[in-house]
Amino acid sequence: MQNVEISEDRTSARLSIAKSLYSRESILRVCYWLERDLWFQLDEAPDRWIVDVSLRTKVPTLDQPRIEKIDEWIPTFFTNLLDSQLRIEIQAETSSIRELVLAKAFAESGVLEDIPPGTFQDPVHSPGDSRPNLINISTKVSDREHT
Repeated sequence: MQNVEISEDRTSARLSIAKSLYSRESILRVCYWLERDLWFQLDEAPDRWIVDVSLRTKVPTLDQPRIEKIDEWIPTFFTNLLDSQLRIEIQAETSSIRELVLAKAFAESGVLEDIPPGTFQDPVHSPGDSRPNLINISTKVSDREHT
C-alpha cells in the first residue's frame, strides 16, 4: 500500500494521509472507533496527517487467542476513514436542511413563539459556497412522474 509503512514484526504501522482528502475530525473518529484494539498517535505535517498505529495486544491471550497483525487492520482503518469523511461531508451539506425541518416542526407544534423565517422552497446551498452539492432538492416535477 502506498503511504503505509509496516514494521517488520507487523505490530505497528505509520500511515501518511493527505490533508486535502481527509479531515482531522474524520481521522479522530476512526481512532476512537478502533481504540479497543489499536493504539494511535496523530501528528501533523504541512500537507499530510501522520498516524502511528500499533496493536494494543501483541501476544495471544485467553480473551484474544488470535492476534490480527497490523496489516490486517489497515484496510479496516481506511474503510472506516472513508465512511467517517463522507459522514462529515454529508452532515455539513445537510445541516441547514435539518435545522429548517426542526425549526418548522417546533414552530408548528407551538413550542416556538415566532415562526422561523423562510419557506421550504428556500435554497439550501449558499451562493458563495464553493463546495459541490451532495444533495440537490428540486420542486420541479420530472417528466417520468407524469407517465
